[in-house]
Amino acid sequence: MSDLEKEEMGKGRIFLLVLCIIVFFFSASLIIKHFVEVNDNKNTYKDLSALISTTDTVNTDSNVNDDTLDYSALLNQNSDLVGWIKIPNTEINHPVVQFFDNDYYLDHNFEKKYDYRGAIFMDYRNNHINLDSNTIIYGHNCYDTTMFSDLDKYDDIEFYKQSPIIEFNTLDANYKWKIYGVFITTAEADEDNGYVFNYIYPYMDGENFNGFINEINKRRLYVTDVDINDDDKMLVLSTCIRALDYKYKDENGKTQKYRADGRIVVLARMVREGESEYVNVANTYKNLNPKYPQLWYDNKGIENPYENDEKWYPQEVVKQ
Repeated sequence: MSDLEKEEMGKGRIFLLVLCIIVFFFSASLIIKHFVEVNDNKNTYKDLSALISTTDTVNTDSNVNDDTLDYSALLNQNSDLVGWIKIPNTEINHPVVQFFDNDYYLDHNFEKKYDYRGAIFMDYRNNHINLDSNTIIYGHNCYDTTMFSDLDKYDDIEFYKQSPIIEFNTLDANYKWKIYGVFITTAEADEDNGYVFNYIYPYMDGENFNGFINEINKRRLYVTDVDINDDDKMLVLSTCIRALDYKYKDENGKTQKYRADGRIVVLARMVREGESEYVNVANTYKNLNPKYPQLWYDNKGIENPYENDEKWYPQEVVKQ
């Protein structure tokens, strides 16, 4: 090998080394930026929770906690505030806001600044003062313990046993909610034989109740010891989940990932007046054949026993 060739090879190695160093520091900076953002997000909501003042007066015989909570400092920051949600053994401890549509808070935070993490928000159709039969709350799953990321822990029956109670308070009263069921679905009709299960409808009482709960009973991942009646107030928490994603080879033989529109949904009902908030989690057991979207069965390469199931839709209700 000539000296010129050796020199060129040396320059090539140096170039590769420099390139590797640049890539390393660029990747490291992205990782550091991510962790800084996560930490800042958590600190922001800790600061917000500290703005709520409390007077301790608890009525143990009621579903309503009689603590007087003053949200005025938070309302001064954002008049869209309608409540606060907190789930034990998770990082979910957030204000709940509501706008005129379900789009704004997908990419705006509590301070109404652009933020891809968005905010935790109530469906625009819900009545946040006199709660509807089905109150729906959304949040992003950022897979980093912020916002509703920890909600997907409920796909594990053992985690449910640790945290069967949700605390969701409005500005006027404090409530506890017993989790009735957890299920996985999709927001994309093409992923489930042209069907989207409409669990995000505010009026699931009356004629809608039996059909709705029948669907939940087929879909829930495990059966809890919690009962539910058509006069109960229900709470639905909804976020994304990657359980329906899959990998495939494109026309060039390159591996690609299909990002499904999967959702994990937690359905709870309000603790009734005079009822204990205790849940006997020892009686919880797995549903051996829960109903999933068609895509789940396709990914597993197994037959869908619910493929010809009747497609249930809630009856439209006109509220005065």
